[in-house]
Amino acid sequence: MRYLTANLIYSAHTGFVKNGVLVMNNNGVVEELLHPEKAAAYSLQTEFFDGVLCPGFVNAHCHLELSHLRGAIAPHTGFAGFAKELIPKRNQYGDQEITAAAAAGCAELYNGGTQAVGDIANTTHSFHAKLHSPLRVHTFIELLALNPALAGKVMESGKALLNECPQPASLTPHAPYSVSPLLLQSIAASHHAMPLSIHNQESRAENEFFETGRGRVNELYEFLNIDISWFTPPGTNALRSTLPHLLTQRPLLLVHNTFTSLADLQWAETQHKNLHWCFCPNANLYIENTLPDFMQFYRQGVRCCIGTDSLASNHSLSILDELKVIAAHAPEIPLATLLQWATANGAAALNIAEVGSFTPGSSPGVILLRGVDEHTGISADASVERIY
Repeated sequence: MRYLTANLIYSAHTGFVKNGVLVMNNNGVVEELLHPEKAAAYSLQTEFFDGVLCPGFVNAHCHLELSHLRGAIAPHTGFAGFAKELIPKRNQYGDQEITAAAAAGCAELYNGGTQAVGDIANTTHSFHAKLHSPLRVHTFIELLALNPALAGKVMESGKALLNECPQPASLTPHAPYSVSPLLLQSIAASHHAMPLSIHNQESRAENEFFETGRGRVNELYEFLNIDISWFTPPGTNALRSTLPHLLTQRPLLLVHNTFTSLADLQWAETQHKNLHWCFCPNANLYIENTLPDFMQFYRQGVRCCIGTDSLASNHSLSILDELKVIAAHAPEIPLATLLQWATANGAAALNIAEVGSFTPGSSPGVILLRGVDEHTGISADASVERIY
């Protein structure tokens, strides 16, 4: 048994506990989080840490199979420019190089304090690495086909890949501009207990494509030599055109939300009762060089979580680095809220009950945060160390 104490211990179900004692058994399972008054009644051999003890982070959106593309794609090219580089480059490497990079990505996540990850997969390249990693994983098998005539074929391919996946997994759509309503409905009807994820309003081009049929989405399809002359824009933006086809009871991650308006946010919350808004700020800066309006999500009190996207669109897989960006651009958001976004909210979005908080019987991992303060937030030089 280990008895861990610190200046502060954070867990979503308790908030900050000053001078508390976290009781962990030798298998990394939480026995109890003692408030100082109760801890004083015992003669405990405590280990003191200078900083904030916190459950391991939950990275709600990652693409480990793209880890071999770190630094390979130019930043600030916008949605279409990024995709036009990514598509040809991702397959210019051998299987061994791709799988080795995915394994290194898993290690980077874990060493950086992440305990669980929601990982996007289009291939089997990341499966072995995740299976042999201490990370808790939910794999999203991502499907793409804007043409409804291809929906059945794509579903069958997705199911075949799903059957090869050794982690808990579910089929999921890629993005509004790349999935037909028929395919959305087919995905939503599959694996009823599993979460869903979709890239949402990552660029202005998405909304423009659905509202007018014009913009840089067409540039991407022209690059791919895919005829979409048959497509008729519905006249409403990407979120409003897509969400009605995904109205299930399952957790639904809307990822990026860079160009989601307050009206969109409020409307979506009335439509779907199990939404989770996932931010990947460093990827947004890398691709579009802009950020979501974090404060509007905070003020609305909606469920937010944090991801890193891929090393094709980010310099690291550090959740702490993502929190630093949010803290710098929205310093009014309390530290407790940011930590809830990075822990318990991500666990709920991925439907992984064993991580995200220091509740008895859970195995959330334990990390130490330095350079963070309950009142002043997250400093630019904040650091994370894995304790358990």
